[in-house]
Amino acid sequence: MSYQHWMRGLDRPILMIPGPTEVPWRVIRAMAQPAMIQYEPPFDEEILEPALLDLRQVFQTSGEVIALPGSGRTGLEAAAVSLVEPGDRVVVVVAGVFGQLMREIMERVGAVVTLVETEWGRPFDLEALERTVAQVRPKILTLVHNETSTGVTYPAAAVGEITRRHGALYLLDTVSSLAGLDVQTDAWGVDVNMTGSQKCLAMPLGLAVVSVSPRAFEAMERRKRRPASYAYDLVRWKKEWVPAARGGGVPEGRRRNQPVSMPTHLSQALLEATRMILEEGLPNRIRRHRIAGKAFRAGLAALKLDLFGEPSLASDTVSCFQTPPGISAKAVVRRMRDAYAILVSTGIGVDRMREGTLRVGTMGMTAGPLYVLPTLSALGMALRDLGAKTDTGAALAAAQGVFDADMP
Repeated sequence: MSYQHWMRGLDRPILMIPGPTEVPWRVIRAMAQPAMIQYEPPFDEEILEPALLDLRQVFQTSGEVIALPGSGRTGLEAAAVSLVEPGDRVVVVVAGVFGQLMREIMERVGAVVTLVETEWGRPFDLEALERTVAQVRPKILTLVHNETSTGVTYPAAAVGEITRRHGALYLLDTVSSLAGLDVQTDAWGVDVNMTGSQKCLAMPLGLAVVSVSPRAFEAMERRKRRPASYAYDLVRWKKEWVPAARGGGVPEGRRRNQPVSMPTHLSQALLEATRMILEEGLPNRIRRHRIAGKAFRAGLAALKLDLFGEPSLASDTVSCFQTPPGISAKAVVRRMRDAYAILVSTGIGVDRMREGTLRVGTMGMTAGPLYVLPTLSALGMALRDLGAKTDTGAALAAAQGVFDADMP
């Protein structure tokens, strides 16, 4: 049987993957400017500095916020390279692919890593974590706040309490949560908070953004040897770019130097994306993501599709769910893309995730009915095309019911 291919007439599918996500036109227009010179004062004073200062509100921190060329992984590695000396003890919570990534990064910089592992998608034992931290007495504890591989959000505030009680530094991966979920950097005691530009910030891939607490900078400055990386040494930002009035090394009236040349067009995008977040209001943005995630999950339930992870830990920015028996996740992705012009993602990490789970992002501009409802429609129709019995109308009604009840 042949079906109408709704991709016709479009030049690309709508991105409903867990990042990169759709980019608002305002952000695209901000990049459609003549090239700037990255080392001249107008760029620092009119683009980069305002963006990073405004991002303090998004991070909910009074610490420094730094942007680096790269991705979220660049931020993770910059934190590790800047803080860890060979032999330092680090406790890493592993509950999915990105917890495993942090383990590898820490081992590569010479840390002695102790893992606290849990079954993917399931809660971890906070009491067991505290016993491990008390026994190991680590310099650093790391957590992935929102595990993109499983669609599960972990209790970052409770982990922060454990970290503070035992005097460790707290590194938090918020790559798929910052600007979508409530991330309280200072209140949770986070020392380095690491994210990427291409997810809930709703701008193109290409920047890592990190916040650094005074306590973390002090630990970096106490190192016995310089970090092995020149480009990822976060202390160089403090010494060469942060003004003395904020505790940095640049005297009043002296020229600032970016330790790494910043991509000017992406920095312009960062400024505009941050302005959009603050215009919406961070509480409103968090609420919008919460409603969109809830609506999408209601639609999944109506399609009789089960979440991969523990429902009580379900993320509002990334939904990971199981395909019906006998239907390949890869086949669903192809059908949704080719026939209905919406791109979702398979699971990652292990074969059972790639073959049996799908992931959908509700991030930035896609966290709303204009994107959630078409995605549920395409999902229902694609499953029908592949032989499953689905009630797409019920899925749309369930999701719309959430939007009607919760949106003003």
